[in-house]
Amino acid sequence: CGVWRGGMSIFLAKCFNDKQIWVCDSFEGCQDPQKGKYEYLAETHTYGLYAINIQEVKTNFINYGFVVNDPRIKFLKGFFKDTLDPSICEISKISILRIDVDAYSATMEVLDALYDKVEPGGYIIFDDSCLSTCHSAMKIFFERIGKSTIIEPYTTLSVYSNTLPCGCFIQKEGNSI
Repeated sequence: CGVWRGGMSIFLAKCFNDKQIWVCDSFEGCQDPQKGKYEYLAETHTYGLYAINIQEVKTNFINYGFVVNDPRIKFLKGFFKDTLDPSICEISKISILRIDVDAYSATMEVLDALYDKVEPGGYIIFDDSCLSTCHSAMKIFFERIGKSTIIEPYTTLSVYSNTLPCGCFIQKEGNSI
């Protein structure tokens, strides 16, 4: 979720050539913070920042050897509060959830919609964990679902610590997938 030019999605599609890849983004840049599902007073992004249109991302996939309309690569265009709504979203099981959305509301929206779909043993990668807005969303979300100890395995820091590095991850409890 949050793909910019598609580089990490392309990488994951190459690494996991037997898995369904969901490429989820507005393809319009960051959502206006006042239109998100959640309000965060310190939000600083302006609408449209990091806008890359969907055709450019699809072209990047083709440039790396993927065919047009590859059946295992699905593009989900729109803001997460709309596209990840459980009543319409087709995503059912997730092995790796990568969140690179640069904003509080978008981070919360992705976690709300997709955390329960991450299989036990699966991973959640937080690209923007060093941004105070995203880090706050992580802390609030995990507190809300009752996770009292969430350790980021790479740094051995808890998400409840005051700072985290960019690009940290957690592994969801349970047997490996």
